[in-house]
Amino acid sequence: MTYQEYKTEYRITLDHDQDKACAQTEGHVLLLAVPGSGKTTVMTARLGYLVRGLGVPPDAILAVTYSVAGAREMKNRFERLFGPCGIEIRTINGYCAKIIGCYERLYRRKAFRLLENEGEVSRILREIMRGCGGFPSENEVRDVRTAVTYCRNQMLTEQQIADAIHIEGRDFPEIYRLYRRFKIENRLMDYDDQLSYGYHILCRCPEVNRAYAGRFRYVCVDEAQDTSKLQHMILRKAAEVSGNLFMVGDEDQSIYGFRAAYPEGLLEFDRLYPDASVGFIVRNYRSSGTIVAAADRFIAANTERRMKHMFTENDAGEPIRRTELSDLRELPAYLCNIAASAGEKGKIAVLCRLNDSLIPLIDALSAAGLPFSVRDGDGLFFTHYIVTDLIDILRFASDPFDPALFERLYYKFSAGVGRNDFEYALRHNVGREMLSYPEYLASCPVCSEQVRKRMRRVADVLFRINSADSYEAMRLIIDRSGYGSYLAKRSKDVSKVNTMLALADRMRDKTSFFRRLGELAEVIRRGSESKDGIILSTIHSAKGMEFDHVILCDARNGILPSVTEPADGKGYSEEERKQREEDRRLFYVGVTRAIGRLELVTYRKAFGEDCGGWEFVSTLLGQPEKKPSPAGRKKEEHPVTEELLSSFSVGDEVFHKAFGDGVIIGKRGSFAEIRFFRLTVPKRIDLAVCLEKRLLRRR
Repeated sequence: MTYQEYKTEYRITLDHDQDKACAQTEGHVLLLAVPGSGKTTVMTARLGYLVRGLGVPPDAILAVTYSVAGAREMKNRFERLFGPCGIEIRTINGYCAKIIGCYERLYRRKAFRLLENEGEVSRILREIMRGCGGFPSENEVRDVRTAVTYCRNQMLTEQQIADAIHIEGRDFPEIYRLYRRFKIENRLMDYDDQLSYGYHILCRCPEVNRAYAGRFRYVCVDEAQDTSKLQHMILRKAAEVSGNLFMVGDEDQSIYGFRAAYPEGLLEFDRLYPDASVGFIVRNYRSSGTIVAAADRFIAANTERRMKHMFTENDAGEPIRRTELSDLRELPAYLCNIAASAGEKGKIAVLCRLNDSLIPLIDALSAAGLPFSVRDGDGLFFTHYIVTDLIDILRFASDPFDPALFERLYYKFSAGVGRNDFEYALRHNVGREMLSYPEYLASCPVCSEQVRKRMRRVADVLFRINSADSYEAMRLIIDRSGYGSYLAKRSKDVSKVNTMLALADRMRDKTSFFRRLGELAEVIRRGSESKDGIILSTIHSAKGMEFDHVILCDARNGILPSVTEPADGKGYSEEERKQREEDRRLFYVGVTRAIGRLELVTYRKAFGEDCGGWEFVSTLLGQPEKKPSPAGRKKEEHPVTEELLSSFSVGDEVFHKAFGDGVIIGKRGSFAEIRFFRLTVPKRIDLAVCLEKRLLRRR
C-alpha cells in the first residue's frame, strides 16, 4: 500500500518532519531528534511501514536498541499498533551473540564462555588487582571495570591506554593486560569481548555474513548517540551489503562518554556515506515554551554538534525558577517540604549529577516518613575509601591505642610518618607506660623534629575530635588533622565529604550517627522505598523520562560543569574541551526532563564555606554570573622577594585563607596550580599576590 494508505489503515498521526523520516526507507538515513520530539514513535511507525505497508518480511529487518528494556518497549509498542512483531529487535550485544553462535555452528568450534554475571567479572578483577598490590575497594574495582569497557569500546591501542587511562594508585595498563590474558587462558569473554569478537567475525568470515548477517535488508538503530566507536563499526558492517542503515539519535543528548559513547559517529555520518540523507525532527512535544527556548539557547554554545534549533508550540508556561538557599545544609529540609505535598503537584523529580548528592536527601525523607523512590541508587558510597577513612579517624579518636586503626591511618595525617616510624612505635609503645600512638610519636627519639611537631598537632586534634559532636568532629578531621591535605594530593572528589557533613549535621550524636550510616546503607541497598511521592535520581538515570516538576540540585561549578572556565583566559586542553561539552549536554538532558515546571536550586555556601559559581544556571537563565567586588578595608601588603617565590615547589603543602588546605601540583614563574581539598578542580593562583596579601602560607 502507499504511505498515505498505510497511515490511514493504522491511524498513524505524524507531523511533517516525522512523516518525512518515516517514509524514507532506502539508503543511509540519519535522523537527529531533539528531546520530546517523538523519536520512538517515528521508529515504531517506520518499522510498521516496512512490514505492513511495503511487505518487507519481518525477519529481514534488524532493529537495534541500547538496552534490553528498550528492546522490550519497542516490541510492545509495535505489537500494540501492528500485531505480532517478528522483527529481530536486539541490543547490539544480542546481535553479536547471534553472530558468534552462527560462527560456532558453521565452523564447529566452541566460543569462549560468556561472563554473564558482572559479579564474576568484579571478582576476577579484584583478584588481579590484589595480585598487583593492595586490597582494592569496591569503588576501585568499579573504576577499573568502567575503564576496561572504555578501552575496548573505543578500540584503544596499548600505547593509547598507557597515555590516556589513569586510575589513581593503580597500574591500569598492567591490570588490563593481566585481565585479558586471564580470559584467554580460561576461555572466557565479557560483554566487551563479545562485541569485539562479533565485529572481527563480521570482518573475516563471509560465510557468517551469508548465513545470518546478510539476511537483513534493513538495519534500524535507536539511541544512536549512546553507541560506542566499536558498536558503530559493527552496525556499519551489518548494513554493508544492503546499504540500508537508519540511525536515530541526538548528539546533544550523548552523556555516556565514560562508557565510550561516540557522538562523533553521528557527526561524521554523511562524510562516511556521501549519499546519506540527514533529517531533523525539532519540535518538542513535552516541555513548556519557556523551558524549550532556554534549553535550545543553552545547548547552542556547544561546538561539536549539528546546527538545529528546538521549538515547541506548547504554551510558555511558568518561568524557570531559581531557588537560592543560604547553605547546602538547608537542601534536605527544603525538599522535605516539597515532598510533603508532592501528590498535589504531579510527578516531581529531584535530579543530581552525583549519586552521593542523593544520600542526604534519602536520609532526610526516610527519617521524616515521607514517600519517595530512588532510581538506581549506588550503595558503593559506604565502601569508598574517603568514607571509611573518616569513620576510622572518628573511631581512632576515641581509641588512639588501637594498632590496627593506626596502621590504616598513620600516613594519612600529612605528618611525614613513614613505615619505619610506625613499626618502631608498634614495637616500643607497649606495657603499662603505653601512650596513645600519636602521643608516642610526638616524643619519639627516632622521628625528626618536624614529624614530632606535626604529631603533637594530630594528638591535640584527635582529643578535640573525641569530645566534639559528629559534625564538628568531621570539620576538625577535614580542616585540622592533616587529612584534608592528604586528600588534596590524592583526590579532587569532595562530594563524599559534603555528604558525610550533611549526614553528621542531622545526626550529631556519634553513636546515632554510626547507627544511621548502617541504616542508610540498607535503605539504598533495598532500592525504592515507595511507588508514590518524590523521585530521586541522577540525571543519567533519568534519561528518556519526563516529569511534571524537575528540581536540579548539582549545577555548581566544579560538579556541573566539572571543567570550568580557565581563570587566566587560556584555552582548554582537548580532553577538557570534550568533557566540558559533555557536561553541557548532561545539564541540557536534565533541563529537558521537565514538562511544565523547572526549578534550579543553588546555595551561597556549602557547610559554611563559600561555593564556586553557578555558571550553567546563569547561562540557562540568560543572566551572566556577576563576580562580587572586593569589600572592606584594603589589606596591608608585604613585598615578595624572588627568593621567597622560588622556595615554593611542586608537592609543597599550603594553606589559603579562602580555599583551605592544598598541595602545589604545578608551577611556572610566580603562578602555581594548586589542588585545594575544598575545591573540585585545581586552581591557578598568583603566588606573588597571595603572599603579598598574606592569603597563603606553607603548611
